[in-house]
Amino acid sequence: MPFTQCVINETLRVANIISGVFRRTVTDVNIKGYTIPKGWKVFASFRAVHLDHDHFKDARTFNPWRWKDNNLGTSCSGNFYTPFGGGPRLCPGYELARVEISVFLHHLVTQFSWVPAEEDKLVFFPTTRTQKRFPINLQRRR
Repeated sequence: MPFTQCVINETLRVANIISGVFRRTVTDVNIKGYTIPKGWKVFASFRAVHLDHDHFKDARTFNPWRWKDNNLGTSCSGNFYTPFGGGPRLCPGYELARVEISVFLHHLVTQFSWVPAEEDKLVFFPTTRTQKRFPINLQRRR
C-alpha cells in the first residue's frame, strides 16, 4: 500500500492534529537578528513549517503524489516534515498511529462510497478543516 502511505503523509502534513510544541531554550539563541534568552519558552509550530511554500511546493494544496518518488517515505523536504516531532522527543506511538490510519483508510475505501454533499474549501486557521465542516455523504457498500 505505498500510495496509502503517501496519502497519510500528506494528510499529516496538511491537517496535523498537533499544531506545534513548546520548548525551553537552554542557551541564548539568535535567530535572524533576534535573541531569545536562555530559559524562555518558545513555540515550534509544525503547521507553519508544513504549510510554508519555501519547504513544500503548493503547500496549501492536498497533493499525496508529492511523496510518490520519495525513497524515505516520510521526509519530503529535509527536516521540514515533523508530524510526530523529532529527535529524542519523537512520538513513541508514531508507527502504531500509521498502522491505525492505514487500517481505517482501507475500510473506508473498500466498504464505503462517498460523494461531495456540496462544494467546500479548506480553512487553515485556527486549525485545518473544511469551511462547512463535513461536506460529504457516506454510503456503506453492500
